[in-house]
Amino acid sequence: MNKHSTDLKHKYKDDFEIVQGFVNEFDPCGLINSGAPIDEYDCLTNQLLSATYNGKTRTEIKELILHEIEHHFGTPDLEILDEPYKTNFYNNIETLIDKLEKQIEKKPSH
Repeated sequence: MNKHSTDLKHKYKDDFEIVQGFVNEFDPCGLINSGAPIDEYDCLTNQLLSATYNGKTRTEIKELILHEIEHHFGTPDLEILDEPYKTNFYNNIETLIDKLEKQIEKKPSH
Protein backbone atom coordinates (compact mmCIF):
# COMPACT_ATOMS: atom_id res chain seq x y z
CA MET A 1 0.00 0.00 0.00
CA ASN A 2 1.45 3.38 -0.95
CA LYS A 3 1.76 6.30 1.44
CA HIS A 4 -1.18 8.18 -0.10
CA SER A 5 -3.50 5.20 0.39
CA THR A 6 -2.28 4.79 3.95
CA ASP A 7 -2.88 8.49 4.63
CA LEU A 8 -6.45 8.24 3.26
CA LYS A 9 -7.10 5.15 5.37
CA HIS A 10 -5.92 6.99 8.49
CA LYS A 11 -8.02 10.05 7.59
CA TYR A 12 -11.11 7.87 7.17
CA LYS A 13 -10.46 6.16 10.51
CA ASP A 14 -9.95 9.50 12.27
CA ASP A 15 -13.04 11.03 10.64
CA PHE A 16 -15.08 7.92 11.44
CA GLU A 17 -14.22 8.25 15.13
CA ILE A 18 -15.21 11.93 15.09
CA VAL A 19 -18.56 11.20 13.41
CA GLN A 20 -19.15 8.20 15.68
CA GLY A 21 -18.78 10.54 18.66
CA PHE A 22 -21.26 13.01 17.15
CA VAL A 23 -23.81 10.27 16.42
CA ASN A 24 -23.43 8.68 19.85
CA GLU A 25 -23.85 12.08 21.49
CA PHE A 26 -27.03 12.60 19.43
CA ASP A 27 -28.14 9.04 20.41
CA PRO A 28 -31.39 9.30 18.41
CA CYS A 29 -32.91 6.10 19.79
CA GLY A 30 -31.52 6.35 23.33
CA LEU A 31 -29.47 3.19 22.84
CA ILE A 32 -26.10 4.50 24.02
CA ASN A 33 -27.71 6.06 27.08
CA SER A 34 -29.27 2.65 27.79
CA GLY A 35 -25.89 0.91 27.79
CA ALA A 36 -25.51 -0.20 24.15
CA PRO A 37 -21.95 -0.55 22.80
CA ILE A 38 -20.41 2.49 21.10
CA ASP A 39 -20.65 0.81 17.70
CA GLU A 40 -24.46 0.59 17.87
CA TYR A 41 -24.96 3.36 15.31
CA ASP A 42 -21.97 2.52 13.08
CA CYS A 43 -24.20 1.80 10.07
CA LEU A 44 -25.49 5.38 10.34
CA THR A 45 -21.98 6.71 11.03
CA ASN A 46 -20.64 5.10 7.83
CA GLN A 47 -23.46 6.54 5.77
CA LEU A 48 -23.08 10.02 7.26
CA LEU A 49 -19.34 10.04 6.64
CA SER A 50 -19.84 8.92 3.04
CA ALA A 51 -22.59 11.49 2.48
CA THR A 52 -20.38 14.25 3.90
CA TYR A 53 -17.37 13.21 1.80
CA ASN A 54 -19.61 13.21 -1.28
CA GLY A 55 -20.93 16.70 -0.62
CA LYS A 56 -24.56 15.77 0.02
CA THR A 57 -26.82 18.67 0.96
CA ARG A 58 -28.15 19.29 4.47
CA THR A 59 -31.58 18.14 3.29
CA GLU A 60 -30.16 14.90 1.85
CA ILE A 61 -28.24 14.21 5.05
CA LYS A 62 -31.30 14.95 7.20
CA GLU A 63 -33.39 12.56 5.07
CA LEU A 64 -30.70 9.89 5.40
CA ILE A 65 -30.71 10.25 9.20
CA LEU A 66 -34.50 10.09 9.41
CA HIS A 67 -34.69 7.10 7.07
CA GLU A 68 -32.14 5.13 9.08
CA ILE A 69 -33.76 5.95 12.41
CA GLU A 70 -37.22 4.95 11.18
CA HIS A 71 -36.32 1.95 9.03
CA HIS A 72 -33.05 0.48 10.32
CA PHE A 73 -33.64 1.04 14.01
CA GLY A 74 -37.42 0.58 13.82
CA THR A 75 -38.28 3.76 15.67
CA PRO A 76 -41.97 4.66 15.43
CA ASP A 77 -43.10 7.47 13.14
CA LEU A 78 -41.17 10.51 14.27
CA GLU A 79 -43.93 12.85 13.14
CA ILE A 80 -46.09 11.75 16.07
CA LEU A 81 -43.58 12.87 18.70
CA ASP A 82 -45.09 15.23 21.26
CA GLU A 83 -43.70 18.70 21.88
CA PRO A 84 -41.16 19.71 23.08
CA TYR A 85 -39.55 16.35 22.20
CA LYS A 86 -40.27 16.73 18.50
CA THR A 87 -38.66 20.18 18.24
CA ASN A 88 -35.69 19.07 20.34
CA PHE A 89 -35.21 15.96 18.20
CA TYR A 90 -35.18 17.91 14.94
CA ASN A 91 -32.93 20.59 16.46
CA ASN A 92 -30.52 17.82 17.48
CA ILE A 93 -30.43 16.60 13.87
CA GLU A 94 -29.53 20.12 12.73
CA THR A 95 -26.80 20.30 15.39
CA LEU A 96 -25.38 16.97 14.20
CA ILE A 97 -25.30 18.23 10.60
CA ASP A 98 -23.64 21.49 11.74
CA LYS A 99 -20.89 19.46 13.41
CA LEU A 100 -20.40 17.34 10.29
CA GLU A 101 -20.07 20.44 8.12
CA LYS A 102 -17.57 22.07 10.47
CA GLN A 103 -15.39 19.05 11.24
CA ILE A 104 -15.32 16.79 8.19
CA GLU A 105 -13.62 17.81 4.95
CA LYS A 106 -15.66 16.99 1.87
CA LYS A 107 -14.24 14.80 -0.89
CA PRO A 108 -10.83 13.83 0.51
CA SER A 109 -8.08 13.59 -2.12
CA HIS A 110 -7.65 10.23 -3.79
